[in-house]
Amino acid sequence: MKKIIMLVCVLLLTGCSAKFAYNNASWLVYWYIDDFVELNDQQEDQFDALLGDWIDWHTSSELPKYEAHLSELIDDIRSRQIDVERIAYHREKGRQHWERARAHVTPGMVSMAKTLSDDQITYFFAKLEKDNLEDEEDMQETRELKASERAKKWIKRNEKGAKRWIGRLNDEQTAHIAQYQDRFARTGNYWLDYKRSYQQALRETFAAGNRDEAFEQRLSELILNPDTYRSDEFVAASDSNNLAGAEYLVGLFNLASDKQLNSLIEEIEDLREDVQSLQKK
Repeated sequence: MKKIIMLVCVLLLTGCSAKFAYNNASWLVYWYIDDFVELNDQQEDQFDALLGDWIDWHTSSELPKYEAHLSELIDDIRSRQIDVERIAYHREKGRQHWERARAHVTPGMVSMAKTLSDDQITYFFAKLEKDNLEDEEDMQETRELKASERAKKWIKRNEKGAKRWIGRLNDEQTAHIAQYQDRFARTGNYWLDYKRSYQQALRETFAAGNRDEAFEQRLSELILNPDTYRSDEFVAASDSNNLAGAEYLVGLFNLASDKQLNSLIEEIEDLREDVQSLQKK
């Protein structure tokens, strides 16, 4: 259930593909949901109505907030007012966007969950565990790499990401990226443990029997407060990585030329224009 919630929210919150997501929300959602549960005709009708209402709400209520936030970010970049504190501010704003969307879709998703059959629920959790096992395999493959190979992959991935936003990197930026390849804690095992703990709580909720008010309250709490299932070690590692990530971005930003910053602003401006145009539909 949380994965389906996440997909809906990602479609509503999507950045660089805003127009694509809005214009193709229905088939994107069904394409994804079909991997986890096959809805019957009545459930599809119910979900169609919910999704339409969510998109209408998001267009009128949330897109203006995104436009204002993007304008604020552009102003910060243009005036070179980017530091660790300011990145934390924008990250918090992003978290608030996500939480508003999640809170808005939760009642509808809980109502959908009440209609799921035993077979649908069994398939849903089997698919989640299949994904968990695939994650375990991926992590094992990563662990088997030499440290130098892991570092090379990390550097290549982050160079590609930086070029996507600011264009060709200078030598100082390339060196800066390389310096950070060992600054981030590996959290894969923590993440997998968290997913399984959360999924177990979901299983217990569905196995409790009646889909009554107590079920609705319990499922709503799970959807709205998933972070309570993160271990203290996971939280600490994530906080450390967030700080390292902010310092990494500030360093990259401070090494950027005016041309690179203009490229970054143009990318964000394009996104803001997409958000503006979606509000006019």
